Amino acid sequence: MRENQIEPVVGQWYRDVDDRIFEVVASDEDSIEIQFYDGDVEELEMDIWDELAVIAIAEPNDASGPFDEFEDELNILAEDYHPRQWSA
Repeated sequence: MRENQIEPVVGQWYRDVDDRIFEVVASDEDSIEIQFYDGDVEELEMDIWDELAVIAIAEPNDASGPFDEFEDELNILAEDYHPRQWSA
């Protein structure tokens, strides 16, 4: 029985019944790939998608949330880079 009447659209954000927020990042006729707001990626077979109870939502205000931690790491690396010390 098909619960989900919503077709997966790449770039669209969704919320499921467990209040998890995710974006469809890839899709073909057999499967879709989703990325949760926390950055986790999951591949679903199309028949699993059809059983999910989801609603389409607007993009979160801070859709870059999963990438904030990565950007902080890059800043730390940049601060530790001191090439003049290497030439001594």
